[in-house]
Amino acid sequence: MLPIQVIQNVVQSEGPGGSRLLSEELPHVHSASIGVWIRGGSRLERGTEQGLTHFLEHMVFKGTKRRTAQRIAEELDAVGGHLDAATSREHTCFYARVLAQHLPLACDVISDILTNSLFREGDIDKERGVVLEEIRSVEDDPDDLVVENLLMAQYGEHPLARPVLGSADIIRKVSRETLSGFCTSNYIAPRVTIAAAGKVLHGDLIRMVEPLLSSLPASGHMPVYVAPVPQLNHRFISKDIEQVHLAMGIPALRFDHPDRFVLLVLNSLLGGSVSSRLFQEVREKRGLVYGIYSSAESFRDSGILVIQTSCEPARYQETAGVIGDVIREVAAGRFEDSEVERGREQMKGGMFLALEGTVSRMTRLAASNMYLGRVLPLEEVMKKIDAVSPEAVRALASQLLVMDKFSSSVVGPGRAQQYQIPWMAGEAVAA
Repeated sequence: MLPIQVIQNVVQSEGPGGSRLLSEELPHVHSASIGVWIRGGSRLERGTEQGLTHFLEHMVFKGTKRRTAQRIAEELDAVGGHLDAATSREHTCFYARVLAQHLPLACDVISDILTNSLFREGDIDKERGVVLEEIRSVEDDPDDLVVENLLMAQYGEHPLARPVLGSADIIRKVSRETLSGFCTSNYIAPRVTIAAAGKVLHGDLIRMVEPLLSSLPASGHMPVYVAPVPQLNHRFISKDIEQVHLAMGIPALRFDHPDRFVLLVLNSLLGGSVSSRLFQEVREKRGLVYGIYSSAESFRDSGILVIQTSCEPARYQETAGVIGDVIREVAAGRFEDSEVERGREQMKGGMFLALEGTVSRMTRLAASNMYLGRVLPLEEVMKKIDAVSPEAVRALASQLLVMDKFSSSVVGPGRAQQYQIPWMAGEAVAA
C-alpha cells in the first residue's frame, strides 16, 4: 500500500479571557469553516435547567439587535454558505461553512447571535412549541428512544443520562429572565474554543473573532465534571409498533484513554461496518435483521460501547442469542489477525475521507483541543492506529466484553417479560 502523505498547518493561540483559537490553513481549497464551541452541554445543567442548553441554541437564531430571524437565515444562504448549530451532552457548537471571501461575514453573524440575541417573550413562546415537538418526535422514533433509554440504564441518575433535549416540564416554564441568565453565566470566554479550517490565515481569524471574544463575559459558571459510576439495568418501554428495538451497552473508555484507538479497531471488527462480525453473522448469514451495528462513544471521563438493532418480536430471542454468541467469540479473541488489519485500514480510510471537508477538519481541531489539550498531528494519529496490534485488541476485548456487565434497552410491543435475555444478568423492568 502506498504511504499517505499528510499535509497540515495547524496554529493555535490563546484569546481574551482564557478562550482558545485554532486554525488549519488549507491553501488548495476555496472554502472555510468556522465553529464556536462552548464547553457545557446537557451534562452540566443543574436539575432545574434540563434542556436550557439546547433551547438556548435554538433561541439565538430568533433575532438580535442588528438582525431579524429572517435576515439571520438569509444572510449566509445568499452567498451559498451554511449556518447551523448542534448541542450534545458535553458541548454546543455554532458553525458556518462559506467561500473563503465570506468568512468575515460568517464570523460577524455568529458573533451577533451569540452576544446580541434579544430573547423576546413572543419568540420564546413560539420556539417553546418547536422544541416540545422535537421532544415528542424522539418519543415517536424508536431508534432514538431506545438509545436514550439505554443511557438512562447505563448512567442512572448521573447527568450523562439526561436527554439533550431536556425536560418538557422545564421547557414549558422557561422564561426570558431564566434564559438570559443562563446565557450570561454559561456563554463565557473561558469555556470557548474557536476553530477554523480551510483557506484562512490565523492572524485573520484573530481579527475576525475579536468582537465576539471581547464581548463575552470573562467569568461565570465554570464546568465541574463528576465521573459517572456505571449501573447495570435493563429498561423496557412498551410501544404498539411492528418491530422490537434493542440497544445494549457496556462501559468503555474515556476520550483521552491511551487505548482509545484499540477500542475503535475493536468496535470496527465487532459491529462497526458491513464486514463486521455482527453484521455478517446476524444479517448476512442468518437473515434475522435488516441492520445491526456497534458504536463506541467516548466522553470526558467515561465511555460506552453500544450494539443496536431491530427485528420481528418472534425473532427477538434468536437474534439476542446470536448477538451473545458473537460477543463471546470476540471476547475470547477468536478472530483473525486480518480482521484487525482491516479495522485499522477502515479507520484510516474513513478519517481521510472525512477530512476532505473543512467542517470535519474544524471539528477535529476543536475536539482534540477540548478533550486532549492539544491537536494530534495526523502523522501521530496514523502511527497510533498502525500500532494497534491483534494482541492489544484481544486484551481489550477480554477486559471490556464481559457478558454479565451489559445493560440493555428495549422498545417494542408487549411486556418486559417477553424480552428477557438469558445471557444477561438481571431482568428487564418497565421504564
